[in-house]
Amino acid sequence: MILLIDDNDNERGIIRKMLESGGHEVREASGGDDGLVQFGALAPALVLCDLMMPLKDGFATIADIQSLSPKARIIAMSGVWYGPADHAEMARTLGLKAVIEKPFNRTELLDLVSETLAPPQAAAKKAPAKKAKPKARAKAKAKPKTKAKAKAKPKTKAKAKAKPKAKAKSRPKAKKRAKRKS
Repeated sequence: MILLIDDNDNERGIIRKMLESGGHEVREASGGDDGLVQFGALAPALVLCDLMMPLKDGFATIADIQSLSPKARIIAMSGVWYGPADHAEMARTLGLKAVIEKPFNRTELLDLVSETLAPPQAAAKKAPAKKAKPKARAKAKAKPKTKAKAKAKPKTKAKAKAKPKAKAKSRPKAKKRAKRKS
């Protein structure tokens, strides 16, 4: 079950429909204090919490949820543009699973929720396989390029030797012309 905390009734309703269309059970809270009460009573698998709310903002709400349950899975939502780099830093600093920028689309939300709710073992198994393949490919590609460069150098030297011979043939003609003028 997912606890959705947002002060805006319209946005909360739209986000709820998105989550339910993905097969998730959703409970709503209209603010930080209401969200804390429901979190304690329901013990949800995931909390989606808006950051910018009146009275008790999302930052304080998240801190209180984490004091109740340090391992709580929380995704923060914000309509204020922080940027992807700031999102990663904010998630790390606040102990969040992620930060998602409003407005977001259904697919983006459902993918993030699925990723967050996935068992940690499944995520750990996928990550090393993705990282190992590009490194192996990069090493395999690097070796042939080195050999190709080594083969290219002798060809360059052969061309360099050929040029002086051509110049040597043209010099005697210049000397003959000079003799003719005299």
